[in-house]
Amino acid sequence: MSASDTIKKFNAVAQKNEEVLKKNPYSETYKVQKFGVTDYGRPPPGSKTEARGVKAGVHVCREILFLCETINENAKGEEPNKWIKFGPLFYIYSFYSDKLVGMLIRARKYGLVHFEGEMLYQRQDDEKVITMLMPMSEIRESLKASGDPANCVSIRRSSAPTFVPPPVSEPEKPKLKKRSDSIAVSKQIFEAPIPPIPEETEATSQKTKKPWTPKDTSKAPVFCI
Repeated sequence: MSASDTIKKFNAVAQKNEEVLKKNPYSETYKVQKFGVTDYGRPPPGSKTEARGVKAGVHVCREILFLCETINENAKGEEPNKWIKFGPLFYIYSFYSDKLVGMLIRARKYGLVHFEGEMLYQRQDDEKVITMLMPMSEIRESLKASGDPANCVSIRRSSAPTFVPPPVSEPEKPKLKKRSDSIAVSKQIFEAPIPPIPEETEATSQKTKKPWTPKDTSKAPVFCI
């Protein structure tokens, strides 16, 4: 390698380092970056960050598909609106993963499931219903990893999903006991006449005391010394 080639290589490394410092907010040569519509919120092309984002997108796509498979196997009703309560689903899914709520929120974001509220909590929301919005065969065909770190999952659907509320029976209200008998009894006790209190007499007020008698000590044991 000649001296000119070495100088060119050194200048290329220095220029690359200078470009990196311009993007570093802690550098003296930092300049405010301007992004377009296609560049905003995305890592630099060809970087390790982009590769990690693509890999994470594939993993999230598999997790969502597995969640839909689990709901489809244990849900009630008919397609495309099968439903299951959050309590039984939490118990079943806990054997496989601890990311149930996060995957449910992701699946709702892409229009695959529906449930009420922003968050689901164990015990508190066990009776909330989770409804599928698409048949399982269509989910398998349309759910794919996009390869874009910003939008890691892409769904191709022929029509917009429709939500049909499941026919869940309301819990029976507890029957209240009749209080007519108890009210009548308490009224009789309240209105009953109060018996008179007997007056104290001198004989009852003065308590009779037994006379004191000495104990017989003749039968007491005798100890010989």
